[in-house]
Formats: sequence, structure tokens, C-alpha cells
Amino acid sequence: MSLLFVLVLALLGVSSTQTASLELKMAANSRDRGLAFQAAEAALKDAESYLSNTEPLPPFDGSQAGLVQAAGPGEDPHWLSPGWTGGARVYSGSLEGVSELPRYLIEELPPMPAPGGSLQSNVPLTEKGWYRITAVGKGVTSTSSVWLQSVYKR
Repeated sequence: MSLLFVLVLALLGVSSTQTASLELKMAANSRDRGLAFQAAEAALKDAESYLSNTEPLPPFDGSQAGLVQAAGPGEDPHWLSPGWTGGARVYSGSLEGVSELPRYLIEELPPMPAPGGSLQSNVPLTEKGWYRITAVGKGVTSTSSVWLQSVYKR
């Protein structure tokens, strides 16, 4: 009878250890994803700061890292091409706890008329520049990554 009781306790102990180990892995993965998300958000803010503080903006012809024209109709966007992060801009600040600094790509979208512009035939419409920012952040390990996109109007 006592051997049976010891066997049941041993099985409960092994089961509890496995559950605790799984929960520890889940918590570590959640933290890793959170760091990757924060890194990607920091890259988006860095790109928006670059767009708002750089006057005049350089040409978006690929001559500078991370500044490209948007893909044309029927073409895949630049951020879908494999290895785009090699030619992307690197986050200008410093981040602790991430495996590598986040990177971002700024695509200049076609100009669009500003809302609320004049409808008179002799008054030209004012155009605003629109930019799509794609950022990727890595967490503690390089296998965890978060991709974020935003559109910025200047």
C-alpha cells in the first residue's frame, strides 16, 4: 500500500515539474515577443522622427539605406522581398535586451491630394507626401521577431 502511495506522489511530482517547466517557457516567450514588439515600435518612432525632422528629404531611389519608392501595380512590395533588412535603416538609439537593433524601410507612396482642398478649377490641389514605414524588431533571441507597419503623412 505504501509503495502505491509513493508511486502516486512521484507521478504527481513529475507532472507538476513538467507543468511548471511549460509555464516558464510560455512566460519567457511572452517576454521575448514583448521586447520584439517594443523594438519594432521604437523603429517606427525613429522613422517618423526622421521623416519629420529631415528637410529636404533625400530622393527615395535606393541610393540611401532604407529609402525606396513604393512598388508599382502588380509588383511585390519591397518589404516582402527576402533579405530587405540588409539594405534597411538601423534604429539610431540603443535598446537593451534585444538580440539586434531593429530595422526599418521607408517607402515613398504616390502623392495624393490633401483632404479639404479647393474644388475650384483654377486652384491647384495641394499634395501631401505619404510614406509607408515597415519595421522589424527582434527579441532576446533572433528567432522571435515582430513586424509593424504604419503610414506617415508629411
